[in-house]
Amino acid sequence: MKNFKLFFSINRAYIFSFFIFLISSLIFSLAFSLDFRIFSYCLLILFFIFLFIGIFRFFKAKKCLEKNSFSFFEKNLYERYLKDIFESKEKEIENLRISSKLRQNDLENLLTIWTHQIKTPLSSISLISEREENYDIKRELIRIDDYIASILSFIKLGQDSLDYSFKSFSIEKLIKDIVKRYRIFFIHKNLKLILDIEDENIVSDPKWLGLVLEQVLFNSIKYTDKGYIKISYHDFILKIEDSGIGIKKEDLKNINKFGFSGDSDKRDANSTGIGLFLVNEILKKLGYAYKIDSKEKEGTIFSLNLKKSNIIEN
Repeated sequence: MKNFKLFFSINRAYIFSFFIFLISSLIFSLAFSLDFRIFSYCLLILFFIFLFIGIFRFFKAKKCLEKNSFSFFEKNLYERYLKDIFESKEKEIENLRISSKLRQNDLENLLTIWTHQIKTPLSSISLISEREENYDIKRELIRIDDYIASILSFIKLGQDSLDYSFKSFSIEKLIKDIVKRYRIFFIHKNLKLILDIEDENIVSDPKWLGLVLEQVLFNSIKYTDKGYIKISYHDFILKIEDSGIGIKKEDLKNINKFGFSGDSDKRDANSTGIGLFLVNEILKKLGYAYKIDSKEKEGTIFSLNLKKSNIIEN
């Protein structure tokens, strides 16, 4: 039906001309008593000529429309003008797209260089804090290091693919290494840590999975002022549970959106809203399912299913 409409719209003038000629010829033949058989042959030949021209125009127009080209309509001065405008705007859009991409690449390169360079003075400050046993500085350095890691991860997520490196490793060792990194926060806030891990070797990317667990664990620490944080692993299900302030029911559907930080009166005023966004994007690319259950003032449970990833299977 769509093709018929296109055919009639392209050849409307030809079809009307043919019918006008047909009616005029019939009137002329009746008025002058022409041989009907000869007249019919002439009309049939004209019909096929019109049909051939119409079909040719239809397929040429269809091909041009599929290519977004105006070449078929160049004979008309107005349509030629429209074609020039169309091509000019296409070039402008393409130039803007290229310049935008180059600008984005420059910005990503600048941020990557900056984040790597800033790590050198931060390492020096970290050594000084160790020597002086200044745990306040050490805690803030860990925060800064996490923010830098978030920036780098965000840049890499915008690229076509992650730099995957799947291998077999101990899930217990990965969790304990992450907990060790944040032990100073547990001590500072006097939080109880509960580990219930059924150790086994799993096949995954330890760097990206570790980043996910760091983001979730640090969120739990940040929003838990008293009580406990429990990390468990059984039958491929890894859970991080806390007794913190929880998340409002209406906020749960938005927590993995970029920049969303929830109720600013109760949550960290300096929250960037990027942590759970990164968690969601990384797990989506790794092919793992997860869910977050939470009740306000009661705590939050993050559950991650670490069964074989779709990426590994493929």
